[in-house]
Amino acid sequence: MAETKANTNTKIHVLVDEKLGGTKREYIEVDRKAEIGENIIIVEQVDFEEWYEIGDIFTVDRTYNTADGAVYCDDASSVNNIYGLIHLSEYRVLEPTDIIHINGMRYEMVDRKAEAGEKVIHVYKGESNGIVRIVRKAGDDGVDVDTYEDEGELYSGFYHGHYYVLVPLDKEKTFENKNSVYKEVKNYIHNELGISRQDVQEMISIAVSNEVQKMSESGKLDRIAGEKIESLIEEGFENGGRLLHGFKERVSQTVSNEVGKRIANVLSINVELKEEGN
Repeated sequence: MAETKANTNTKIHVLVDEKLGGTKREYIEVDRKAEIGENIIIVEQVDFEEWYEIGDIFTVDRTYNTADGAVYCDDASSVNNIYGLIHLSEYRVLEPTDIIHINGMRYEMVDRKAEAGEKVIHVYKGESNGIVRIVRKAGDDGVDVDTYEDEGELYSGFYHGHYYVLVPLDKEKTFENKNSVYKEVKNYIHNELGISRQDVQEMISIAVSNEVQKMSESGKLDRIAGEKIESLIEEGFENGGRLLHGFKERVSQTVSNEVGKRIANVLSINVELKEEGN
């Protein structure tokens, strides 16, 4: 089923494009004569006895042998219109744009050479089998990607000119997309750079250790801990001059959390360790 979006000047329709391997693509309405194979949308009815309605979408199977722009669509045929004739005043042509939808995100297809880390969709002789991959390495003749199977054979790259670079148009990503990107980056780090999870943890540990040492030598660590403890002591004695239950544990945990946050801010990193099997 087609999705329709309102625009300031035109209407956008999201349809499945078989030439792109079944990928969803954005189309715009254009007032002109249609050609064989193009999609059209009904915007008016000349004969109200026709079974098709405004908003219906058809593919042009044949064109009328005159200059009036009438077309034949087999799916629009009926008892009163056995050839599926549709007049020019009844339809608008749906022209494809360069914008496609993948996993809920919008991308613009750009015809240029890709760089490592960019996402591309395979295209050959004007058509695509819908294969989308992240570029691992760019060369003179093409790009290397993760292995894929096409027509029973295994491939690991695309030639230049046989793909489009997918430029993301959405600023925000869903959790699913973030998780997908995380996996792609993780695979690139492991497979291409040969860096293991233990290597990453060791690098983080060394960086944190160095930063703690710098903070300690400069006196920042003592100042951070002192300010936090002083604040907690004042809070602890508010209840009639008695220390609240669990005060000692709260001091320890709060100072630890505060120091950790300051270290992360200085390093400008946000590390999320995931429990995985590799």
